[in-house]
Amino acid sequence: MKNFEVSYQAHKNNLLRQVMNEKDQRLSSIKNKDCINYQLVKKYLDILHPFLFKQSNWLTIGDYNGLEANYLLEQGQHAVASDITDVFLQEAHKEGLIQQYREINVEDIDLPDDSFDYVLCKEAFHHFPKAYLGLYEMIRCSRNATILIEPIDIITKMPLLLFIKNILDRFNPLLINKLWRNRFSFETVGNYVFKISEREIEKVAMGLGFPCIAFKKINLMLNIKLDKAIAAQTPIHKKGWKKIKRRLSFKDLLGYLKIIPYNHLCCVVFKTDPDLQTRERLKKAGYMVIDLPENPHLKRMAEITY
Repeated sequence: MKNFEVSYQAHKNNLLRQVMNEKDQRLSSIKNKDCINYQLVKKYLDILHPFLFKQSNWLTIGDYNGLEANYLLEQGQHAVASDITDVFLQEAHKEGLIQQYREINVEDIDLPDDSFDYVLCKEAFHHFPKAYLGLYEMIRCSRNATILIEPIDIITKMPLLLFIKNILDRFNPLLINKLWRNRFSFETVGNYVFKISEREIEKVAMGLGFPCIAFKKINLMLNIKLDKAIAAQTPIHKKGWKKIKRRLSFKDLLGYLKIIPYNHLCCVVFKTDPDLQTRERLKKAGYMVIDLPENPHLKRMAEITY
């Protein structure tokens, strides 16, 4: 069996174990909106507000318990939740937390082109064995844009580390590993952890001839040592939540001042040119919007052909 097939099967098996042992805990994170766990995840999703000013159709990828689809539904959107296995999504549907769901392997999505206005992938891209194949499939199925919220490739934000790496590479390309300890990151279920950068997404969009991309940096989770079962039940009015919020605010300040890099990046790959209203909302929300140049050679060849 190929490595990527082993990884997918391991993810399925892991979710099957969880649904037997942790079903109530995983769904309580959605049902109990005041718990710490939900509020931490909501920080990811609130950056979607520029896209929620009118009703659209969404597909969520890697939405194992339906939380993202549930959030979008509460914002007045249409949403279909999906994951590599639908074991948790079935339970969420029974509880009335989501309306529609599908079992989807992102590398081979059984849907027509432009099936949804938006495709959202929150912290699932880095699990994909063939990550960029999955990205191209998500882009194919979206009509307006594909949105990724993922860990950032930290070396792109630390020029000193990159400088040291370039020096050490002259002697041994593995020496930098003593400083950059998570250079080769693997999860216990077997997959390599892909991390993203603005430049990588820009190259994908340019290769496909798309008109625009947008980015927003954000800090998430902070590696908080909090038992998941406790986090799923603990109300946000408790003292622990205030401490977490202070830590989040402090790290956001350090990121804003560029003392330390943000740890996550929201990437938007537009297939169609966003209208003025969308652009204004994005900029107001702190996104960096980048218009991409048209390929002059393809334009010239099209004119000659015509």
